[in-house]
Amino acid sequence: MYFFGDSFDLYALPADALLGYWDSGNANATIVAGRFSGSRAFEYHPFSNGTIVLQKSSGSNDAVHHLSMAIYYNLALAGTSNALWFTLCDGATAQCSIVFRSDGAILLNSGAAGGTNLATYTGAIPTTGVWNQFEIEVVINNTTGSIAVRKNGNTVNDFAAGSLNTRGGTANNYANRLTTGSFASSLAQFLDDLLWRSDAASVPWVGDIRCYTRRPASDAAVQWSRSGSTPLPNGVTSANNISVASGTVKYMPFTAVADGTIGSVTTVFTTGSSANFKCAIYSSSGGLPTIALGSATPVSAPGTGTITFTFASPVSVTKDVSYFIALLADATSGVYGGNTSNTTGRSASGVTYSTFPLDNPTTTGGSTVVGAQAVLATSINAMMVAEAQQDAAASYVYSATVGQTDQYALSDTVSAPTTVVGVTTRGLFQKSDAGTRNAVVQLKSGGTTMESASTALNTTWSWIARTDLTDPATGAAWTPGGVSTAQVGARVAA
Repeated sequence: MYFFGDSFDLYALPADALLGYWDSGNANATIVAGRFSGSRAFEYHPFSNGTIVLQKSSGSNDAVHHLSMAIYYNLALAGTSNALWFTLCDGATAQCSIVFRSDGAILLNSGAAGGTNLATYTGAIPTTGVWNQFEIEVVINNTTGSIAVRKNGNTVNDFAAGSLNTRGGTANNYANRLTTGSFASSLAQFLDDLLWRSDAASVPWVGDIRCYTRRPASDAAVQWSRSGSTPLPNGVTSANNISVASGTVKYMPFTAVADGTIGSVTTVFTTGSSANFKCAIYSSSGGLPTIALGSATPVSAPGTGTITFTFASPVSVTKDVSYFIALLADATSGVYGGNTSNTTGRSASGVTYSTFPLDNPTTTGGSTVVGAQAVLATSINAMMVAEAQQDAAASYVYSATVGQTDQYALSDTVSAPTTVVGVTTRGLFQKSDAGTRNAVVQLKSGGTTMESASTALNTTWSWIARTDLTDPATGAAWTPGGVSTAQVGARVAA
């Protein structure tokens, strides 16, 4: 059985999907909040029906296809405009298309999206502003083709139609490629937890599914080296202007992604300053800064650009614990870079420069966030590759020694799954020199280690992945416990 899925959780930008995981496309989309807390989804931008946002070839000439996905409409249901679509192809030729319409109907079209309509599931999406999950079976055949739809985990069909010609483009009763895009509609459509499975004869129904993204949590056995440090984000996404005010402390929250120490904090000035600046790191309790854990060497008259505050005594931090970066100037001069739409920071005015920092400051909420980042040093390899979304060269592990391997234990899930359909292991790789270098990703269960194909690396970032439908340790279906004790990693293959 062919198996391919995407939660979209790992992407900093939509184009990250095209770094070798999906085959091609133009990723004209926006990353938005997914259907579960902390998850991410694709919001498709409208296009003409021929523009492919994402494309994946299976290499399997299969007649039976199951597409599982969660769909969200954010505007009122109206009209009969075609919106999000999924096309099953034989090579480059469209066989049939599943189309989500602006009134909440699901269509099956012959050939490309917008082709002759074969079947209509009216009212599939009854209201907007709510996630709905669909598992859709399509059988490719010129006389006995069919579609069946099950919604939100139902164990019987919510809609079915048969005796259809779903072989719309070739002389072959199969498909081996999936493409997806969106029509030019004002309706915004979100996509999450996409799974495509296919087989020559049959594909079992799995019901409502969720992709649990599990990241490295601790070192199991490591040989690779760590990059020097990793910047910890505090929610800053753009460099807007925030004026420096004398005696006003800006407090920016951040969460440590690993146990380690902070030896420096960087901030950005869009306009240089003639003032003197202090920087401190505070502990946090109840969302408020509490105890000053350390102070950096003051900086005088910083110019435009990135400025570094250095802590002579690095501050120790603990994984998943929240802290605050605090900045204070002794004069009104200059402009911070930050994010004026982010008001998760706190502030305090009338603070005396000479006595800063003091414990348990009185602060007010709703402060705009200054672009400041704590730089974390850690002794744990796993933490350099455990970021929520890929951060390219901001933090990484590296090796040029053939055979060297890193293996990591996995993080827990927020809620335990009851069954496991499959496990996909992914890693983002790049080579840094002109020579040849190959790598593999690994999945270890019990005493058995499975590897992806040895893949030649490029000087640009690309994904390497493998999928296991059964537990390598047992040869049977995965159990939640089996996944919990599995390890992932990477090896320099050549």
